[in-house]
Amino acid sequence: MRLPSVALMSLALSACVSSGEQRAGPVPPANLGVTQSTPSAYPAPTAAPKYTRRVSYSDGRYTMPDGTTVAAEPGGGFTLSNGMVVPPDGTGGIILPNGARCVTDGNRGYLCP
Repeated sequence: MRLPSVALMSLALSACVSSGEQRAGPVPPANLGVTQSTPSAYPAPTAAPKYTRRVSYSDGRYTMPDGTTVAAEPGGGFTLSNGMVVPPDGTGGIILPNGARCVTDGNRGYLCP
């Protein structure tokens, strides 16, 4: 009689024992207690520049946002009244002396930040 009861007890206990798989418990956040953020693998996207000024073209002259006009250069771009050259950037836009890039407006003029 002892053998069947031991077998029954073994069977009951084996149902309580895990089959080797571990259940995952709740995982705390990786930065728990850390005040510094971890560096991202990818840089954060930058916002597109807002084009608020327009350089227009008419009859071989560019009109600046402040109303002054300058002659167009034969190779593209123009020279400002202070002598600073504004060259074309090779993609249809221009590069201002401060490094800002203006894009074409589709009518030989430019939209600038």
